[in-house]
Amino acid sequence: MNKHFLFTQERLSKLSPPSSGRVEYFDTKQQKLRLRITSTGTISFAVVKKLFDKPKRVTIGTWPEISIAKAREQAIKILDDIRQGVDPVAMKRKKVLATTTLNDVMEQYLLERDLKPYTVNNYRYKLKLGFSDWLDMSISKIDEDMLLKRHKQLTLKGKTTANTTMRVMRLTLNYAVAIGMIEKNPTSILSKARLWHKNKRKNRTIPSDKLMAWHEAVDALINQQAKVYLLILLYMGFRSSEALTLEWSNVDLKRKLITLSDTKNRTDHTLPIPDFLTDYLTNLYKQNADNNWVFPSINGPNPMSIPIKPIKKVIEASGVDFSPHDCRRTFATIAEAIGLPMSMIKRLMNHVTTNDVTGGYIVTEEETLRTVINKIADYIQAKVTTK
Repeated sequence: MNKHFLFTQERLSKLSPPSSGRVEYFDTKQQKLRLRITSTGTISFAVVKKLFDKPKRVTIGTWPEISIAKAREQAIKILDDIRQGVDPVAMKRKKVLATTTLNDVMEQYLLERDLKPYTVNNYRYKLKLGFSDWLDMSISKIDEDMLLKRHKQLTLKGKTTANTTMRVMRLTLNYAVAIGMIEKNPTSILSKARLWHKNKRKNRTIPSDKLMAWHEAVDALINQQAKVYLLILLYMGFRSSEALTLEWSNVDLKRKLITLSDTKNRTDHTLPIPDFLTDYLTNLYKQNADNNWVFPSINGPNPMSIPIKPIKKVIEASGVDFSPHDCRRTFATIAEAIGLPMSMIKRLMNHVTTNDVTGGYIVTEEETLRTVINKIADYIQAKVTTK
């Protein structure tokens, strides 16, 4: 078939898609106008002409959404731009960029990445925390000077806040660079100027001589969900996000097992429930049996957030300043104090042992885990019941 012909509605409607790949046809009226048909039946117009001695293909649109007459009209404009040294593709990208906001880029990034709901919410929260007034700003307008000034402002609120919010901005702009929306990431100025704050690894735990006061304050909480949440963190060493998103389908009260699905290191993590916690979880199940979440929110179908008010009550009543992660750190510290080997502590904490070749061969039996996790519970109980 002759690929050079006068484009008409009748001729285009008779074109058949190839069995594979694509075929191009050429308009005899507007010789730089091409038409491409793919094996899926998509028909699109384009112009191909050299720009700075390199072929430049500019897609106009698909037929019949764009008429033949409109395609020829657009072809004339594109050819005129190219003759003047203007890159139509770059111009189109700039127009798109002018209307693409910081929030648009973040949402596109989240859509394309396989992230946990907690991570998605955390990224949105951090971006809003540090850059709420920039969310509707064109991504192309964000420059190094703006980031330097904002970094200084955020540092006044706290070095950790400055670091965490800027990291989310960095990954958002890195994505924008990767998909060709911007040429470089302006957050790189922070590395060049050595302005990233050094992270101090936290080592705060609940002191052993304060465990009794802390435990009594937790046990006195009226909020049963907050009470069990804090006790699980201390007695089982779970991450806060793992406990908050725990579902009853992953709690086996008969076998006394909890399985955390798809954890931070992308594995499932099963631990026996310490004997001490069994009654607490059983009573909570009776209270929340009609809900999928172990710790449901009172405001909707989602799990509850970190119970800030009950935590403040525990701090005030016990005099122990702590965070949920301090409970996990205390669990690990107690495990070491009772003489558990590091391989067992890593297993209990669900820490990856990628570089530990020997550790990779160790398969810990359920009953062994049950024994050691109850030893940790016994240690805690000894501290909180001694007068």
